[in-house]
Amino acid sequence: GMRVPARIYASETLLTQMDQGVFDQVTNVACLPGIVRAALCMPDGHWGYGFPIGGVAAFRADTGVISPGGIGFDINCGMRLLRTTLTEDEVRPRLRELVEALFARVPSGVGAKGFVHCTEAEFRQMLVEGAGWCVARGYGWPEDLERTEGGGCLPGADPSTVSQRAISRGMDQLGTLGSGNHYLEIQVVPAGGLHDPDVGRVLGVDHPGQVFVMLHCGSRGFGHQVGTDYLRLFDQAMPRYGITVKDRELACAPFRSAEGQAYFGAMTAAANSAFANRQVITHRVREVFAAVLGRDARELGLSVIYDVCHNTAKVERHQVDGQWLEVVVHRKGAT
Repeated sequence: GMRVPARIYASETLLTQMDQGVFDQVTNVACLPGIVRAALCMPDGHWGYGFPIGGVAAFRADTGVISPGGIGFDINCGMRLLRTTLTEDEVRPRLRELVEALFARVPSGVGAKGFVHCTEAEFRQMLVEGAGWCVARGYGWPEDLERTEGGGCLPGADPSTVSQRAISRGMDQLGTLGSGNHYLEIQVVPAGGLHDPDVGRVLGVDHPGQVFVMLHCGSRGFGHQVGTDYLRLFDQAMPRYGITVKDRELACAPFRSAEGQAYFGAMTAAANSAFANRQVITHRVREVFAAVLGRDARELGLSVIYDVCHNTAKVERHQVDGQWLEVVVHRKGAT
């Protein structure tokens, strides 16, 4: 049933450490309607829901499908890196104070609630505007958006396709970390830790001993609810479109169908909420560093180096076998 090959990028050592689920899942992805070129799996591939984590696949926008299992429940889970001009010697004496203040100011764990309180209308506006909504309200600097994938806002969000249950789960979670493998860390460049000093300097990574802050989180309960809602809908819709899948976790719908477009609008809204979430956390990090160290955040050089998401589907144009195609690229645990 494979329509294209499955390709895994790995060294021999990495390949032997992958569980059987990776091979089964990437093979099943290769059977989905409209897939082009190959079902791909990245070197950190491991068993996931539907797609392997590390799975990448592109589907023709005109005849292919969209699958929540190829995006993940934590839509636009991503990484944001902030630099500072501080050194380890300056920070280490205040480290416990900084960590405790961060823990107090950035709620974490299942069901954690943030400090940004908005009306439902404002929340729906944020789903369209993403991180820009936050910056416009003072939760960040304009240049933050320039260093965020997609400017911190992906096109195509449609809040009308989001369930009331998702709205209620998401409204109080802006600026929260969540649980699982999500984290907010103070990091340092070790001695000998600059792999490419020239590129590092361009990005603001200047020297060993320099202190950074990295955070990893996504759309929280809001994105999880969007995924749950549409997996259920797609499972019911597939027979109407004559679609069968090797694994129910790969439930999908034609991208151009009413169901496919509704999910794309809701998924993109969730992606924008994740950009906003990381933006508000960035604001809190700056507040904490400024308060603990007694210097303005700009003086401390707390600028964004990058914000990159790894659970999305995007409409892109790519050359496939010599032909330019509009494709829906699913990236699951991949950037």
